[in-house]
Amino acid sequence: MVVIIIGGSCMGSQSSDKFTSKVSLNMVTNVVRTVLMAVIGLLMVPYYIGEFGLAAYAILPLATSLTSYFISIADSLSSVFTRYLVIALQKDDSEDANRVFSTTVIGMSGMMMVLVPIALAISIASPYIFNIGPAAALDVQLLFLMVITSSLIVSYGSCITSVFMAYNELYITYSGRIVHVVSQTVFVILFFVLFGPSLTMVGFSYILSVLLYVAIILHHFRKMDVGLKLSRGYYNGALLKEMGALGIWAVIAELGALLFIQASLILVNLSLGSEIQGSFSIVANVISMVNTACASIAVTATPLVYHSYSEGDRKKMLQTLKLFSKFVGVILAFPMAFLLVFSPQVLEMWLGEGFNNLIPMLYLMIPAQIAVCTTYPLLQVPVLYKKVRKMAFLTLFIGLSNVVVALLLLTLTNWGVYGVGLAWTITTLVLRVVVYPLYSSHLIGISTLELMKPLVWSYMMFIISLIICYGISVIVQIPATWFAVISSLLIVFIIYVLTSMKLIFNKSEREETLSYFPGPVRNIIKKVL
Repeated sequence: MVVIIIGGSCMGSQSSDKFTSKVSLNMVTNVVRTVLMAVIGLLMVPYYIGEFGLAAYAILPLATSLTSYFISIADSLSSVFTRYLVIALQKDDSEDANRVFSTTVIGMSGMMMVLVPIALAISIASPYIFNIGPAAALDVQLLFLMVITSSLIVSYGSCITSVFMAYNELYITYSGRIVHVVSQTVFVILFFVLFGPSLTMVGFSYILSVLLYVAIILHHFRKMDVGLKLSRGYYNGALLKEMGALGIWAVIAELGALLFIQASLILVNLSLGSEIQGSFSIVANVISMVNTACASIAVTATPLVYHSYSEGDRKKMLQTLKLFSKFVGVILAFPMAFLLVFSPQVLEMWLGEGFNNLIPMLYLMIPAQIAVCTTYPLLQVPVLYKKVRKMAFLTLFIGLSNVVVALLLLTLTNWGVYGVGLAWTITTLVLRVVVYPLYSSHLIGISTLELMKPLVWSYMMFIISLIICYGISVIVQIPATWFAVISSLLIVFIIYVLTSMKLIFNKSEREETLSYFPGPVRNIIKKVL
């Protein structure tokens, strides 16, 4: 029997105080990662458009969109594996943890052996499926292959990063992702300077940066004192079958989720051409950045929820879910309102002149993101309770409805890309405002109103934020410059956050929320409040 010991020799349990004390470090690291991704995303879109042109640029978000379908399979299964491993580790059950870990690694390895040939086939066929504009077929094929491969490697790395989640040390994963995204950008620019703009060089940059990421998480994993052993002797076929059965439904649910913005992007490409899809990609990029911002805060709740669940503390688990749902929705309501009111300045600052045609699309789609952000912490509830099947069917059905409605609007009206955006908005609101809260409430065994309240708070603050931002726009004409827009947003946002913490959150909610902030920030906020 071959045994590989990874890490130290023991799996010591952690006190609740020590466990929760790492939330602030996780949140800060993830916020830094999110800010860097947002800044890089903002700067790289006009850079790519300038280097490739709008039609050729459209291939990049299309490649990442198609990649999402492969990653959905890997990530859905890894989220299920993570659920089992996190609970085993938090219960300090070394035998069960080793069994889950070995079964997870072997199971994920088998899954990758299935996905890689499919990725190769899709990459080869990609130029003949999509409108690729002036791009060369070989460049597109190599781009798709390398982007998909790099993403699969990240998903495979979840076998390791789930251990960081179990011990609430997500900052290690986020630090690795910071290096990942920064190095990827540096490689792209370096290769463009040395060899000229090339889709192949973009793909190669993805591969190099993901290898750096893997090296970082492996280094930290080996330093951790967890005593996990990778061995065929610990492999459990029955356990893999149990996890796989749950994982299949998680995959179906995730594929259903990908029938929203990712499917909309593909529909626009196939129906309206690469030029229009390039414009729609910019809006999809904004949606993606908002989702990342939501996740950067909401994901820090996941280890806390798993911790409470593993200890049988349902009250604490529910309290955490409601608090993070309310906090994420309320806090991010203002930036989204600011984006809508000052969209002419934001677009000109970001992309230059000539993109005002995107403003109606932002008006149409951004409000739905309030619901997306607010319900983000609920994503883990079906997996936690091992009740993913119904959620999978509902998500798949609503996702298919998005595609059908979009096709009908494209066929029966002359709304074009706005019809696709409208279909996405309607179906997204149904999924996030109705299905998620209802199903999560049912699983937890509470009144539906309990999980609806954060949505009410979020949309109320979104409306108030729109009024505030409109008032500012009437009084002050903000120039379309980076300094003016960013400084205006930050100043008013700080005031908004402090006011919301004082008026919208009660004393116990405020105290718990502040406990997750870094010490210096927490002390400043307490003094102000």
